Amino acid sequence: MKTNKVNLKRILPILLSLSILLLFTSCNANNKTSEANNTTSEVNTQAVSNPAESVSPAQETDFTYTIAGGKAQITEYKGAGGVVKIPSSLGGAPVTSIGANAFIRCSKLTNVSIPQGVTSIGTFAFLGTGLASITIPQGVTNIDSGAFSNCSSLTSVNISQGVTNIDSTAFGSCYSLTNIKVANDNLNYKSIDGVLYNKAGTTLIECPAGLTTLSIPKGVTSIGYGAFYFCRGLTTIGIPEGVTSIGGRAFTYCSSLTTVTIPQSVTSIGDRAFSTCTKLTSIIIPQGVTSIGDEAFDSCKSLKISCVKNSYAEGYAKTNGIPYQTL
Repeated sequence: MKTNKVNLKRILPILLSLSILLLFTSCNANNKTSEANNTTSEVNTQAVSNPAESVSPAQETDFTYTIAGGKAQITEYKGAGGVVKIPSSLGGAPVTSIGANAFIRCSKLTNVSIPQGVTSIGTFAFLGTGLASITIPQGVTNIDSGAFSNCSSLTSVNISQGVTNIDSTAFGSCYSLTNIKVANDNLNYKSIDGVLYNKAGTTLIECPAGLTTLSIPKGVTSIGYGAFYFCRGLTTIGIPEGVTSIGGRAFTYCSSLTTVTIPQSVTSIGDRAFSTCTKLTSIIIPQGVTSIGDEAFDSCKSLKISCVKNSYAEGYAKTNGIPYQTL
């Protein structure tokens, strides 16, 4: 299982890149209109709703689902979209999981209320939907890769105290997203200026793709895998002394970045860390960097590296045919 997880982590950015090329299709709207089931009891949920819109409780016929071990997992939503309240049970079993691709490209889905019994939100579950905001209820512990990616209208995310695992691409390519909020009593994550960090504030996990400039706070030691992936509007990034590693694909597709200064404390730059930063013209790499991953600057056709003579960075530039100058 460990190997499969790693493989998914490696191919996910490729899948996300391909997904951007697809036109989002509307939800299937072939279900017959029916009245809400008056016998369905209300469930306690963390709802995200707009008072100006009417909430239509979804019917069982709006969903495809599986039941295993007495628990239901939603595998597909077939309703008309709008403001949707996911039922707490389907087929007589409590809904505990929203499966991979369940609401994918449902562009008419504008708000969704997730019941407290749900513990997991799967890969690409809400990719490409019309969600404007989302509150993750306290029962959810896991938000998988790309779960809310490519949601062009998404502006804010609220993460409750119970979430223990958030993939770094969970909210990727949401170009209107500027704020990821985390409950103060969450034991695993925190938000600083709308950016997602681990609880200790030492690892930057995910930057909202709607931000255009960011100064990473002191105390951060690691920029995580895919942390700025597809932040195509990011023009300025300040990396403080104390950061020691820049993860793989950390700044991939940051197509508005022009210059980057790597602080003296950094020792490693991961695979494809700055790949396809098409406007990147200058990066200063200090002598302390002793590891640069494969294709770290791939497709950065205007780039010139500034580095110390006889440093690891100079050798990397020579080996990979990247223009450079010594400081």
